Amino acid sequence: MTQCVYLIDDDDAIRDSLSALLASVGWQTQPYASIADFEHQHSDWCSLHGCLLLDIRMPGKTGLTLLAEWQQRGMDIPVIIMTGHGNINLCRRAFKSGAFEFLTKPIDADLLLETVSGAMAQFQTQAAQRQQATQLRDKLNTLSAREHEVMALMMEGKSNKEIAKDLQLSARTVEAHRANLFSKLEINSLAKLIKLYGGQSLIDKAP
Repeated sequence: MTQCVYLIDDDDAIRDSLSALLASVGWQTQPYASIADFEHQHSDWCSLHGCLLLDIRMPGKTGLTLLAEWQQRGMDIPVIIMTGHGNINLCRRAFKSGAFEFLTKPIDADLLLETVSGAMAQFQTQAAQRQQATQLRDKLNTLSAREHEVMALMMEGKSNKEIAKDLQLSARTVEAHRANLFSKLEINSLAKLIKLYGGQSLIDKAP
């Protein structure tokens, strides 16, 4: 899906000028005059692809409060905070809240384009990582309960004989389970098993 810059600012002139600037280098922009308009169009955060440009001073809740709430609800696209009244304390709070960058108005054109480019690159990296994690979990879900047990003991560095003893199986049966799980996970060595599936978050999802 095409990446987009979601721009939220209640100043018509700023929305128009930033949209034109971003369009000049090929970025697609969706401008919104209010938080309500944005949330009405995007109730599902998974539909967002790109980054968000958010003015910190919007009617109602502040941009930092909204950023914290959105992240709790699952928003994971990079958010660039904009403000016309920047200070060190506000900048620190923005980064603590998870902002990708903090820009002070009037925003330098080159800086904005560089920042948006960096945010888009981060989104692509995170999206690729999420896709890989999903694929790894899907493959893990094809393993039988016994194969999960064998895999966990392999991760601990135990030999086939040690695994056979722990699970009260024959060494030949353990070898068969090992071959099956390698085939299902599409790997051919213990080193690749550890590299791809050594993350605790994946192993914890095993039955």
